[in-house]
Amino acid sequence: MTLYVINVVAAMFVLLGFHVAFRQRLVLAWVARLRRSNGPSSAATRAQVAPGDREEIASVFRIAGVMIMAFSFTIAAFTNLIAYYTSISVG
Repeated sequence: MTLYVINVVAAMFVLLGFHVAFRQRLVLAWVARLRRSNGPSSAATRAQVAPGDREEIASVFRIAGVMIMAFSFTIAAFTNLIAYYTSISVG
């Protein structure tokens, strides 16, 4: 049962990482919606991104998303391999 939970959580993180890396407009819309739902925002959260900084933000999102995908896939793979090899009886 625990293995299924780990696999489901890892799959959710893979999807999250994919969205962060390759669907950045959607993620930025989610962040904007969360900021609006938290009530009045401070001056720091209302600051606009300069046009030249958008490519830097996109590259940071791309790197972070791919890292989230890779680490969650690795965690799921190693967990499954450990469960598989520990369940085999030696003999």
